[in-house]
Amino acid sequence: MPTPRLPHVQAVKRGDSIWLYYRRAGRRWRLPGPEGSALFLDAYNQTHAAWGTLRAETPPGTPGTVDAAIIAYLRSADYQQLAERTRRDYRRTLDGFRTAFGPLHLSDLTLAWWEDLRDKHAAAPIAWNNLRARMRDVIARYRKRHPELAPSNPLLEVARLPVPESDQNKAWPAEVLHAVLAAATPNFRALLIAYLLTAQRGGDVTTWRRDQLVGGIIQMRQRKGGKAHPMPVPQLLAEAIEAQPVRHPERLLCSPRGKPWTLPNAQETLARLLHDLGLPRYTLHGLRATGPTRLKQARHVENRVLRELTGHTSDRNLEVYLRGAGGLDMRRDAVEMLETLFAPAIGAAELAGNQRRFAGVTGRAARVATGLATGNSAGQGRGRKPQSV
Repeated sequence: MPTPRLPHVQAVKRGDSIWLYYRRAGRRWRLPGPEGSALFLDAYNQTHAAWGTLRAETPPGTPGTVDAAIIAYLRSADYQQLAERTRRDYRRTLDGFRTAFGPLHLSDLTLAWWEDLRDKHAAAPIAWNNLRARMRDVIARYRKRHPELAPSNPLLEVARLPVPESDQNKAWPAEVLHAVLAAATPNFRALLIAYLLTAQRGGDVTTWRRDQLVGGIIQMRQRKGGKAHPMPVPQLLAEAIEAQPVRHPERLLCSPRGKPWTLPNAQETLARLLHDLGLPRYTLHGLRATGPTRLKQARHVENRVLRELTGHTSDRNLEVYLRGAGGLDMRRDAVEMLETLFAPAIGAAELAGNQRRFAGVTGRAARVATGLATGNSAGQGRGRKPQSV
């Protein structure tokens, strides 16, 4: 016998998903699924208990409410000047909170209320940390204009939740780097070298275009933050790009089949290679951490130089003083030091490593390459010249 639905709970089917709401007096607040889960029950009980302060008759945007504070923040220059991707992330977090608690007055959200909400997020620390950071800024901005409606900002006193350590950013040890570079195809090796010697994010590297490479510098713009970030190309990376047996007319880096790399495809290629080599999990994003980690350990490079290399801006006070001065020069110094550090590994991989266009003796790439080498009509049908492997 199915469990009776709790009072005021509404389930709405959208495609293959079921959206749950607490609906009352013509207003509704989103509840997390699945129905009956601990997270659902916590959110339901909290919303149901707070009904006395929800002010169902209060129209959206009433001064002093969560709804009004978030609307004001979304219209502010602070929000509008963020990169598009960042705005989407912020908006997703704020819209969820606004849907659940929009009619609540900021004065009702006491320190104890926020601490209780923090406890409810014990199993979702990242979601809590994002919500805390966004709403802290929302309340701080609203208080500047309406101190009488928001007498305090309790989130200044509420702590983050610790996040379990992830291996996503784990730096590669030397033995793993040597083994992977040696086993990678020249096209994949060029991609790995690009990550290693520039310490850029995966999605930025895979989208480098040939027309961005001007005078030995890739005129790139980091997608996260949207800042221009010209990146010097060291000689080893330039040679790896030119050594690719398969080229793409527009992209600097492409797969052995001549297709532009995508981040999922590149990560899948790495995972398969690590598996074949009997190595544990490492990520492409970990390569972004490998170079800066080695620079810090071996050369004691200053943090501000590393931030210029990677594009991080965590030390805001220092960034104000720097104002980007000498950024390109510092990035050039950093990539040259990376080149010196990793030249032996890359050189050894070039001499003794895989020079074939494909990773193994099976699979589509191997069949295509074999067809090309033997003059097979299937291979010639692609309009490519026979090529030895």
